[in-house]
Amino acid sequence: MASEFGIEVPEAPEEIRLHLRGHDLHIDHWMPEGPERGVLILVHGAGGNGRILAPLAHAASSQGWKVLAPDLPGYGLTRPAETFSWDYAEWPRVVAALADLQVGPVVLLGASVGGLTAVQAAALSPAVRGVIATTLIDMGDPGAFIRAARWPWLAAISLAGFALAPWLLDPLALPLKWLAPMKAMTSSPPLQAYFEEDPGLGRARIPARFFRTLHALKFRRMTLGCPLLLVHPGADTWTPTSLSLEVYDRIEGEKTFLELTNGSHLPLEAPAADQLQSAVQAFLGRVAQAGAGERPCA
Repeated sequence: MASEFGIEVPEAPEEIRLHLRGHDLHIDHWMPEGPERGVLILVHGAGGNGRILAPLAHAASSQGWKVLAPDLPGYGLTRPAETFSWDYAEWPRVVAALADLQVGPVVLLGASVGGLTAVQAAALSPAVRGVIATTLIDMGDPGAFIRAARWPWLAAISLAGFALAPWLLDPLALPLKWLAPMKAMTSSPPLQAYFEEDPGLGRARIPARFFRTLHALKFRRMTLGCPLLLVHPGADTWTPTSLSLEVYDRIEGEKTFLELTNGSHLPLEAPAADQLQSAVQAFLGRVAQAGAGERPCA
C-alpha cells in the first residue's frame, strides 16, 4: 500500500482476545497518542475482517482515539461460540456489546456491509455517539442483494432457494470469491489478488445461512439519535453510490453525505483515501469536542 497508494500503517496493532457473548473475539487494537479522547470501532463487512481496515486506524489514534477492529463471528481469527448458527443478526449485537464495554464516547466506522451493521449496533448501544459509513446497502432488498453478488444469476438462484428450501441451502459453504466480486475492493492488481486468494478473505468458506439471514433483515425507516456521516467511494463498481443513498434517505436525524472524488469499494486510492481520512478526523473532532453532551445513538 505504501508503494502503490502512499498509505503508511506505521504501527502494527496489538492483537487481543475478548470473551464476549460466548465468542472468543479477536481484536486488532491501537492505543491513542496522548490522552484518550474516545474509542473508534472499525466494523468490517461480509467480505473482509478487521485487519483490512488497518489503514483507517492511524489517523484516529494520532488524534487521541483508541481504535478497535474486531473480527466478527465467523470471520477472521475470532472463534465463534459453539451455539453460533451463522445468523447475521449476531453481528450488530456483538458490536453493540463491545461498545458498551468502553469508557468515553464511542464512534463506529463501518465499511461495506459493516456500514449498516454499525447503524444497527448504534441503535442498540447508548455508548455510541456517532456513526461513519463508507457504504449503506440494504441486503434485504432483492435488487441490492443481486447487485452486490459476483454473479447475478447465482444470487437470483440463492434468493429462490432461501424462500423455497432454506434447509437445503443453509449448510452449503462456498468461497467468498465465488459469491462476491472481491476484485472490486480495489483498483490495485496485487491487492485484488490478495483479496481473492487470502484464506481469511476470498478463500474463506461461508455458509449460505449467513447470507440468508443477512437478506432476511429488511432495513426500514429509522431515527438515529446521533450524527451519521456517509462517505461513499466515488468509483465503487461493487456498490454504487445510489444504493447507499436509498438507505441514507430512510435514516432520520443529523446526517451528512460526502462522495469521495474516486476510490474503490475499500477506498485506498488517492485522493479518496486522503479525503476519507480528513472527513473521519473532522467527525471525531466534533464528537470529542461535544463530549458528554453529545446525544447517544440509541
